[in-house]
Amino acid sequence: MSAQKVGEELEKFKEYLRSESNEDAKRHLLYPLFKKLFKDKFKIESDTYGADIYVEGQLIVEAKSDQAQWLEGFYQALHYHKKFGLSYNTIIVVAHKFIAIWKLNKLPEYATILSYKANAQVAPNAVGKENARRTSNAQKVEIKDSAFYWLTPKDLEGDIFLGAKNLTTESFEILKILNNLDSDRVQINTHNFINAIDHIKSYFEHPIDAVHAFYTMVAYWDITSTVAETENGELRVVGFKGNRMSESIKVSHKHVKEFRKYIETQYVFTNEGSGLTVDYYFSRFDEVLAKIDPEYVKQHGIFFTNDNLSKFALWFVKENFSDKLDENYIVFDPAGGSGNLVSSWHGKLKHKIVSELQPDLLKIIERRMKVDPFHVESGFTIIPKTSDNEGLNFLDRSSKDYLSTLERELKLKNISLDKPIAFLLNPPYKNTDENVKAREETASHYNIHPSIIELTGEDAGKERYLAFLGQILNIAKEQVNTYTKLHPVVMIFTPTSWLIPRPTYIAFREKWDKHFKFHSGFLVTSNEWFKLDGKWPLAFTIWIYNENEKGNNNTVKVLDLTELEKQSLNINWNTDEETIRKEIKKVLRGKKNVVLNNTRGDIRDTLPEIKKGDKIISQTRYDFSTAKQDKDKDKLVSGFPLKDEERHFVLKRKCGNPDGEFVGFMDDCTPVRVKQDSLNRMSIKPDRVWFRLDTVFINLNQTKVFNGCADNRSYCGYDLPSAKSTFSWFAITKALNGVYPVWANQYDIWSPNIKKDSEKYWHSLCFAFVLAENRCVVTKFEKDNPVKGAPEVFVDNPLCPANKESFWSKVLDKEIISKPSTAKELVDKIKELYRCWNLKYCKGDYLRSVGLQDEPYFKYFDYPDFLTPHSGLIQIRKYAELEGKEDLLKLFKEISELSKKVKEEIYWLLVNEFKYFE
Repeated sequence: MSAQKVGEELEKFKEYLRSESNEDAKRHLLYPLFKKLFKDKFKIESDTYGADIYVEGQLIVEAKSDQAQWLEGFYQALHYHKKFGLSYNTIIVVAHKFIAIWKLNKLPEYATILSYKANAQVAPNAVGKENARRTSNAQKVEIKDSAFYWLTPKDLEGDIFLGAKNLTTESFEILKILNNLDSDRVQINTHNFINAIDHIKSYFEHPIDAVHAFYTMVAYWDITSTVAETENGELRVVGFKGNRMSESIKVSHKHVKEFRKYIETQYVFTNEGSGLTVDYYFSRFDEVLAKIDPEYVKQHGIFFTNDNLSKFALWFVKENFSDKLDENYIVFDPAGGSGNLVSSWHGKLKHKIVSELQPDLLKIIERRMKVDPFHVESGFTIIPKTSDNEGLNFLDRSSKDYLSTLERELKLKNISLDKPIAFLLNPPYKNTDENVKAREETASHYNIHPSIIELTGEDAGKERYLAFLGQILNIAKEQVNTYTKLHPVVMIFTPTSWLIPRPTYIAFREKWDKHFKFHSGFLVTSNEWFKLDGKWPLAFTIWIYNENEKGNNNTVKVLDLTELEKQSLNINWNTDEETIRKEIKKVLRGKKNVVLNNTRGDIRDTLPEIKKGDKIISQTRYDFSTAKQDKDKDKLVSGFPLKDEERHFVLKRKCGNPDGEFVGFMDDCTPVRVKQDSLNRMSIKPDRVWFRLDTVFINLNQTKVFNGCADNRSYCGYDLPSAKSTFSWFAITKALNGVYPVWANQYDIWSPNIKKDSEKYWHSLCFAFVLAENRCVVTKFEKDNPVKGAPEVFVDNPLCPANKESFWSKVLDKEIISKPSTAKELVDKIKELYRCWNLKYCKGDYLRSVGLQDEPYFKYFDYPDFLTPHSGLIQIRKYAELEGKEDLLKLFKEISELSKKVKEEIYWLLVNEFKYFE
């Protein structure tokens, strides 16, 4: 069938698939495409005994309202042959967001026999329903699997670049099938091509060879392709009716026949009109490799790639920086990976250099660029040559040596490095799970040259992306030393730690800022775009070489796209630039800039001063957990209860002291003996509150409140000023947990700018919130436990409003304001609970053996578990749940609702009143 323009008809066909109307109401949308394609051979119901569409000798189409009717439609279509003698080789069933296509000669035997035995006197629609009813679930699956094309509503959900389908692309795939109905070839497309590579693995000695074979022939494997054998026994795929031929492919002689048969019965779908080119299959190379060798992928970081994001990054460069980049630059990607980034560049730059540690990746990049006319015309150089079958480590040599390597390779093409380098890369990031042995086994270990470590420092240099930045700086300096008027450019994806910069990176940024001036950039969210664990901000930034010994005064202001979802960039990148620009401008509408710097401060700065010996200092964190020394292993050196043997002898940390006279707590509320600290913060009275408080946003969920010090990151509220600081800190962590902007992920928590007229209300909310959300318990650490001579320590509750001696009663209760009433309502409800608890249950005395013997604060001791009028909320709640005390549970439910209301108010004040993130 000759190629025809069917744009309007294809749009109507898509509209048919989208429409939720029944098949009769939307039939006028279905006909035009088939009529345009098959002309006079196209027939409909009145001319086809009721079949929706019939093309003699080729096709029958059954239209249904809903996907659930597909099996009825399938058997109904088959019955038109038996009852009326219609001839066709292809069956199509179409419904709302559903289409399935079968070849008659590929149907399961069961379906063919059932159709053959059907009563020829019965109408097709009745036979369809009856045969569908007689088909078992297993047979139904077999019929479904025999379809060579299958699209369901569920397939259209999600992201096309993670395997989800897109009606525009799918409509072109269907069009290609309709244009080639006489071919028995099976289509390899965006959804099954990885399985096709899996299939051809069996023809090769090593799985990676199958990957290389696919990418060698993908640009030539069309519906006319054949396999030719060269004189030396190597194979080539000949496509496009003999006009194009792939490079040689080595297949074991015993598999040549199978390989040829497979190639000549399949074809790879592409369509320029839908934006689906051969390059799409290259863009998913990382997924292909991940299926074959996931450890290789993990250690190399080649999952750090996304074709849409790459194209957007290059659009961003052209949009914001195009006047600065011209044909006098040479673009260089020293960590090519799967080539998504460098192959996305279709701008003015006239030559590209690509390098990579792994020769396998270099081969894929070279093939990818060779089938792209733009890159062929504008020129590119792969270093080292793929024929050398070796990679090039960007980090293991001096900048001078590396630059010499580039110059030597370019000289072979009569190109000199007298033009500024535009570094374009997404370098590998250190994986916290990885280990040296794993990297060495996958040949992904980067040795780092001393000149780079000198720039980055030992600790920062462990982050591979920073080592790449160090080498970039060295190479740029080396090039500018030779050609003094050049201004190299850096366009790079990195985490944000060095941009803020975090303390580890300050020294490096000082050196970097003396040579590079920041231009622009944007932020996205890591796991939205890359297949990795963890959610953190990833930056793409542009820098221009500008040597300034005093340092360039760089303000890193980037566009915040951290809320951008993958599907937002599912656009046709092959259309004209103005259309692309309009589409992206829609995506970027309303997005704001954020400044990455250290000016926001540190919440620890709010901690009041405290006496340490003869000095006055700011309160420091307290840790009672330290690494065990060799001499302490297998000895009782910690303050855990004696029965907590696992922590005493298995835990590799020393926690507290066995004869300590004060008590701290582990995360699960297990008590631990501790000694007095250097700031004299320990007390046996309920006159202070302890917190586990983290300083960084990424650990917000780990903060807790106890009535004794926590094992690490512990701070104390011992008077009103220290309470204001610590209670606010805790409240901020809980109010922002899970809802802070992604760009703040690498920041230390900072103190809000509280308005003067809101101070009392703010602190009322924070005090009330901690009163409701604490983990304080009343317990007793037995004497002579874990060692002889250790004193008995009774641990009381400082956050009990019923205890007149508690920290709450003496210091905080009077700070709760009545209006607005949000905080007071919560406090009053907690007081109501304690009144109920004391008057109805405790009656001023202890309750013993109350069912809490398995709780961490009781289970290691010999005395019966107990509760008092001042027990902690978590203890009273546990008792109420075990005993089914509905009155207490009702009060706890009300407390929980009021606590949530307080937290929401804290969040509202932070974000809207105090402009915390602005």
